[in-house]
Amino acid sequence: MKHIRLISALVFISFSTFGQSDSTGKEFSLGMRSTVSTFTDAGSAGIGAGGQFWIRVSRHLNTVWYADFINTNVQNLGYRRDGHIGWSVIFYMNQNPLKLHTVTPFIMAGQCFDYTKVYSDYLNVSAERWSAAAPQGGFGLTYRLTSHFDFSAFVLYMLHLGTHVESEIVTDEYGVKYLYITKEPGASIDGHLLITLSVNYLLGRF
Repeated sequence: MKHIRLISALVFISFSTFGQSDSTGKEFSLGMRSTVSTFTDAGSAGIGAGGQFWIRVSRHLNTVWYADFINTNVQNLGYRRDGHIGWSVIFYMNQNPLKLHTVTPFIMAGQCFDYTKVYSDYLNVSAERWSAAAPQGGFGLTYRLTSHFDFSAFVLYMLHLGTHVESEIVTDEYGVKYLYITKEPGASIDGHLLITLSVNYLLGRF
């Protein structure tokens, strides 16, 4: 009888410990992302992909650390390449954001570093720059499918500070269209909108 009580007590303690660990909401997740970039060169949209890891520090507060690469075909006249490395802080709006099969809205803000290269096929010239996006902010939704899988969709506006690379479509005297690129001296501010879909897998709790 004593052994049964001891085993029962150990089982109860183990389940209580697990529940407390889970209730804190502290998690580490790894994931992939697919991104569409708008408001870029000559009205063209870019499509890219990347990876990320999420470190949730409480039930309502999460952080995401990411890197992605975006390619933009500028109306078949040239291309733009963007690389992002950054992070964001996420605040969940629901009372219980860890509940399964629930759509949870959130707001987010952060910062990133960006590398951009624009190339013109007709002129065979290119321009590149490094910049920093600060601040960046947006909102999104998370759906927790299982205890280990969740999906997120969010919209993030990046305001970049750095050297400005301008590209526009020009038609020459023979009616030929081409992408004209200029790189302006000094620092300037420009922005673009990112629409991102991501899937994440929970690796562990702490």
